[in-house]
Amino acid sequence: MSLFEKAGKKFEETKRMFTDGKEAEYVCRSCEEPVAENCGYCPHCGEEAVEPVE
Repeated sequence: MSLFEKAGKKFEETKRMFTDGKEAEYVCRSCEEPVAENCGYCPHCGEEAVEPVE
């Protein structure tokens, strides 16, 4: 397994941990953290960069 595959797998595991095993519907473009709902700002970094996951 390559370094990028390992990093991708770890990222997915972490993302699922923060979203209780559900796919995140939104993500912050600034800090790339999953966001549970469409807010006016990111609860992690405060930026107004929340957008739907495609």
